[in-house]
Amino acid sequence: MDLEELKSIWQQYDLKLNKLEKLNKKLIMETLSKKPQSKLNWLRYKTILSVIVAPILIIVVFYPYLKTENIDWKFILGWILMLTTVIYLIYVNFKSFIILKGINIGGDPIIESAKKVNDYKTIVNSRQKHVWITFPLLCTGVILIAWKGFTFDIKTIFFMAVIFVFSLFWGIKQNKIQQNKIDKVEKEIQELNEYKD
Repeated sequence: MDLEELKSIWQQYDLKLNKLEKLNKKLIMETLSKKPQSKLNWLRYKTILSVIVAPILIIVVFYPYLKTENIDWKFILGWILMLTTVIYLIYVNFKSFIILKGINIGGDPIIESAKKVNDYKTIVNSRQKHVWITFPLLCTGVILIAWKGFTFDIKTIFFMAVIFVFSLFWGIKQNKIQQNKIDKVEKEIQELNEYKD
């Protein structure tokens, strides 16, 4: 066996080794990208579900109050406040859905996926900042729509205040949980960087 044959065999083994390494990286990349993609798909499902459920919920909950004897300035103002808030929230959730739908961790470059996740994170943070406006407007709208159905005594006012505070803080907590999930997805996407070609 001369030197040229040895070089040729060495190059063949080197080429096979490179192909195996690329295949190994590809398999690792596909395996590791499934977990964050699954989380993003779940967020996408929840987001589109909220867009669909909100109008249905409004119809179901407020149908009993749609009577001509209930129509006065409080009723109209309540609908304006509630519908404005709900339309804004539907718009934000639909925008989030479009961003989440466009993320394909296995198919997109990692930098592009990370950028899209960051865009989604910006929307979630913005929604968190606006919750101090949207939630009180929504609650005020609901109270004004159902005004004639309430008897305002100390017990009712206290109950409404407790429900308001609990709902507000529960929503903020859920939003923080969602932000933590997004941070984990971002971290998982960044970890994929070492396995890209």
